[in-house]
Amino acid sequence: MEETYKEQNFKKNKAIIELREEIAKQLYKNGTLTEEEIKKFIPNATYEEVSNSLRNMLQLKLIKKEGFPVKYLLSEEIKEKLSQRKNTRESDKNPIKVNVIIESKSNDKEKLRLGMESILKSLKEAKIYVIYDVKLADIVVHDDLFSTYIEAELSCLNLSQLLHLIYYFGVTSIDVIKPEKLSLPISDFQESLFTIIDMTHGYADMIFKLKSENEQLRKLLNR
Repeated sequence: MEETYKEQNFKKNKAIIELREEIAKQLYKNGTLTEEEIKKFIPNATYEEVSNSLRNMLQLKLIKKEGFPVKYLLSEEIKEKLSQRKNTRESDKNPIKVNVIIESKSNDKEKLRLGMESILKSLKEAKIYVIYDVKLADIVVHDDLFSTYIEAELSCLNLSQLLHLIYYFGVTSIDVIKPEKLSLPISDFQESLFTIIDMTHGYADMIFKLKSENEQLRKLLNR
């Protein structure tokens, strides 16, 4: 089956982000590195990919360069962020970790921005998730509509919480980071089923409401 534009774009962005994160990890571990040294630490990436990523990271002020031969090092802000991420990872006991995309489109740019900012705020405040990273992309025009997305890396305790995330936050794409296998206790399985039932009833109620409103509108138009 042919991949959609969204799926292709997601995979492309994911690969770029993963390479940037790997470069940042090596700089965090080693302090300063030349471009050639970075390439040796990341043999799966081509020289061009590493060079492009370094230029991009410089533009975003994620890294700095100094000396001759030129060596790269992390900005203080990114060092602090990676340190916080390390602390989060070490204290996080949740077995499920995912990367999610929450995408939205609208013909009203301001409403789109406010709506996505509200979702972002709610996600950050949701106590059941451990947030590693979350960001709201710039609004762009695609297919004659304003479009943007939230990307988040987070963890949760069980499948029920993951289903809650997918349904109530409108997840449009998900990539499971861990675990390789998931063993469900019966209590978690039961709770997950209740979550699915709530989701199903929510859809059914919404469809019934829309049908009722359409019927009332049809009667008004036929008078």
